[in-house]
Amino acid sequence: MSARLRVEELRAELQRRGLDDSGNKPALVRRLDAAIRKEEKPAVAAAADGDGVAADGKGNGGGKGNKRKRTGDGEEEGNGDASLEAAKLEGMSYPELQGLANSRGLAANGSKKDVIKRLLLASANAIDGVQDEKRAPKGGVEKVEEEVKKEKMVTAIKKGAAVLDQHISDHVKVNYHVLQVGDDIYDATLNQTNVGDNNNKFFIIQVLESDAGGSFMVYNRWGRVGARGQDKLHGPFSTQDQAIYEFEKKFQDKTNNLWCDRKKFKCYAKKYTWLEMDYGETDKETNKAEKKGSITDQIKETKLETRIAQFISLICNISMMKQQMVELGYNADKLPLGKLSKSTILKGYDVLKRISNVISRADRRQLEQLTGEFYTVIPHDFGFKKMCEFIIDTPQKLKAKLEMVEALGEIEIATKLLEDDSSGQDDPLYARYKQLHCEFTPLEADSEEYSMIKAYLMNTHGKTHSGYTVDIVQIFKVSRHGETERFQKFASTGNRMLLWHGSRLSNWTGILSQGLRIAPPEAPVTGYMFGKGVYFADMFSKSANYCYASEASRSGVLLLCEVALGDMNELLDADYDANNLPKGKLSTKGVGQTAPDLSESKTTDDGVVVPLGKPKQEPSKRGSLLYNEYIVYNVDQIRMRYVLHVSFNFKRR
Repeated sequence: MSARLRVEELRAELQRRGLDDSGNKPALVRRLDAAIRKEEKPAVAAAADGDGVAADGKGNGGGKGNKRKRTGDGEEEGNGDASLEAAKLEGMSYPELQGLANSRGLAANGSKKDVIKRLLLASANAIDGVQDEKRAPKGGVEKVEEEVKKEKMVTAIKKGAAVLDQHISDHVKVNYHVLQVGDDIYDATLNQTNVGDNNNKFFIIQVLESDAGGSFMVYNRWGRVGARGQDKLHGPFSTQDQAIYEFEKKFQDKTNNLWCDRKKFKCYAKKYTWLEMDYGETDKETNKAEKKGSITDQIKETKLETRIAQFISLICNISMMKQQMVELGYNADKLPLGKLSKSTILKGYDVLKRISNVISRADRRQLEQLTGEFYTVIPHDFGFKKMCEFIIDTPQKLKAKLEMVEALGEIEIATKLLEDDSSGQDDPLYARYKQLHCEFTPLEADSEEYSMIKAYLMNTHGKTHSGYTVDIVQIFKVSRHGETERFQKFASTGNRMLLWHGSRLSNWTGILSQGLRIAPPEAPVTGYMFGKGVYFADMFSKSANYCYASEASRSGVLLLCEVALGDMNELLDADYDANNLPKGKLSTKGVGQTAPDLSESKTTDDGVVVPLGKPKQEPSKRGSLLYNEYIVYNVDQIRMRYVLHVSFNFKRR
């Protein structure tokens, strides 16, 4: 449409419309064409009822008489000529039938009768499609979920920067790849969650380029999150620009955003949100174990000391990270952990922050809208359960989602770290160990340090945490590179204590490589009882609970850190602004009703207090906390000293 205009004229037209006028001529043309399409949308919509592949196989659209159908996820899509009549196919020549079969991603071999049969079967499937729970197969939701599990066995193929959608037919996968032009990868995953409408749906758009070049198609798949849904191939197109036009038109229609301006993406009600992907080489980490042999073989062959090797294999495990997130409801198939971007994490925090601002007002309508926005940004798989059951409407639910986003943030760091194994071809465990930038030294069970830590662990297991016991698997002395130097200005501070910090198993690659960190500004302050800081405990079991171990996954990891507390601001109840410390205070102490007997504490040779005494009640402390919490707001006040790998033993009730 705009290709004949000069660059100056293109910029003038974009400026007139209040649009971005940066970039080269192709980018300007696409942006202006998209804007013109948006202005002409009513006319275009009226003329575009036939949205499928044309019977001539050239992507010319369907006739005016085609009706629109409503698909299972509530998405309206034109049938085009998806419904094919046998008589119509019989009247086509064999080459025409082959062209139509190819355009639909179907095998075109065999006799004319075979090709017709294949087309009729595909047409019937396209019409009957995957429907929502109102049209579930016989057997109800259980049957649907069983079919969904089978679908997850389908493999995806990666050629180039993006992975071909796993449900593209094998015939197409073998011969096509996702189009990339410069830095633009024509692959879009869209998500929309409307709690009030019980919608939790996705839409996928990909431009496919033939490996031989010269042929292009546009692939769409849509449906309810967790199900295969329905799909459609548009084309083939003879030029790249035609396919890109189709892709950008669909992206704009579904999101109300221009593809060329996606980095400034704005969310609109009842429209899809674009899930930003990181297209780094992230397939490597999930396949490393297969490429390098089993974990057992890696441990045998590494130059690492065996106990260190076993620990590294435990925490640097992408499959474990995925499993833990799936257990929390996260949809790792829709937004794979390896494709998580920092901006997605920050968007998740931002929505939770807005939920925290209205949660006390119990505004049901607004909470529904914001909950839908959160599940759109951070995809969840709820199966066919009703969305109203998952509204984030209590502080407890908000806290749970906050912890999920924190975990995703640690995993985003871990996957980027573990994807680079260029230096670890022969010894992957050693390469991963070096990437943590920590020195580990195993403690022997008969050493004085080991005995002190074991006593600290055993003595400070709270009576209210009686559902489990723990066994020590291994204790490591740890030194993070650069941490001692940063801690130096606090090394002579009074009131330095050795305190516990627990976290999910999936978080430890990020924590050890980056250090303990304070939540970003985007996170809601109401998720943190004493403001945004790093939290510690003097009771082992209080921190152990944050490992979230289970019968199925009994391993847990905790830190013992030297924390420079100095003069503490002691509080009995929650104060979300506690990070604004009074003058002269260096930390906050949330005072609990039960605490280790300080008269039994031990002080190390370098002046660090280890509160390993048995707990005793503090009758005068009548606040809201059962046990003490210690919070610092400057990470330079923290020095990691020991890492513990423990195994939880859950008591049967």
